[in-house]
Amino acid sequence: MAEEPRPGLIVGGRYELLEVAGRGGMADVWRGRVRGDSGFVREVAIKQMHANLVTQPTYVAMFVEEARLGSELKGPNVSEVHDFVHDRGNYYMILEWIDGIDLGTWVRWHMQRNESTRWELVAAVGVGILRGLAAAHERIGPDGRPLPVVHRDVSPHNVLLTTRGLVKLIDFGLAYAPDRAQETTEPGIVKGKMSYLAPEIVAGTRPVPASDQFACGSVLWEALVGRKLFDGATDYETYTRLRDCLVQPLRPLRGDVPAPFAQIIHRALSPVVENRFPSTREMARQIGTALKKVQLRRDLHTVLARSVVDARDALGIGPRINEASEATPIAELLPGEALPKPEEVVRLHAPAVAAAEPAGWGTQAVNAVRGLRHYLPFFGKKR
Repeated sequence: MAEEPRPGLIVGGRYELLEVAGRGGMADVWRGRVRGDSGFVREVAIKQMHANLVTQPTYVAMFVEEARLGSELKGPNVSEVHDFVHDRGNYYMILEWIDGIDLGTWVRWHMQRNESTRWELVAAVGVGILRGLAAAHERIGPDGRPLPVVHRDVSPHNVLLTTRGLVKLIDFGLAYAPDRAQETTEPGIVKGKMSYLAPEIVAGTRPVPASDQFACGSVLWEALVGRKLFDGATDYETYTRLRDCLVQPLRPLRGDVPAPFAQIIHRALSPVVENRFPSTREMARQIGTALKKVQLRRDLHTVLARSVVDARDALGIGPRINEASEATPIAELLPGEALPKPEEVVRLHAPAVAAAEPAGWGTQAVNAVRGLRHYLPFFGKKR
């Protein structure tokens, strides 16, 4: 049996657990520190896999794969994975500690104040997300050949805004990579939060880098408007909106957003992969060009940093966030020849991992397994 982690426990010989900063369905994130020689101390985030999952090979493989991919991605806009530890029956991932707030909370803070987010700051956040994605999409293997990583879970809660005005894309736990030892997705299942899936994924095809681009467009639309772009009363209704790619025009809702920036977002949200940008780096470049066309009196990173600090202070957020996860429960949409009724097709399905109820989100956020795996219907088709 795995030993129950506790504050003060030393894992891997030098990583000390201090306090739980966030809880998710698959792992907890601890605020911790590493001690070196001559009094060296550094704060780290320690992601600990739930003890009830360490005996399940599929979940262990997902956790190990997240660490492997995270350690290979380099860039200022992705969170760094420093180490991986198996100690006394538990698995731990050692990551950089990030002081900040997630994008979803930052947007809600603006909504609570009855004010819109500044489009320039949202644009700057978009550039950070896209550069983080570029680091994954442009990954090169040991032989020099491209080995792109598709994040598959770009969402507001996986985007951290730091107190220094930086943007960090986190949590590659659901990432798809062509060189992984085994694909942990079962046939007929897609991974990711339902509201941010690209139409091609909903249609049952393999995720591609452009799928992340679509999700980024959805996140930016939401950050500007203050609500999800694809949000139905049920997961099935959300699925149909995604399938039909019903994108509400942005500028009638936010007239202050310049047309070039709105056009960039809508291009990323194109239902046809080929009509999107050739790469996330190119999309970031065009957002940068749109920003250069306006007269900015202050550095955007400085303004973003100030707003992050203000939001944390107003919400009383310190090193931990006592906020419930927004992950949608798993929706099992059963295949069939005839279109089933929504109440029949959407069944909340809680796997064993759901027994660990998510208590909150830390600065280094963790996604619950619930809401990240979906069975999708292929009506009129046989698999």
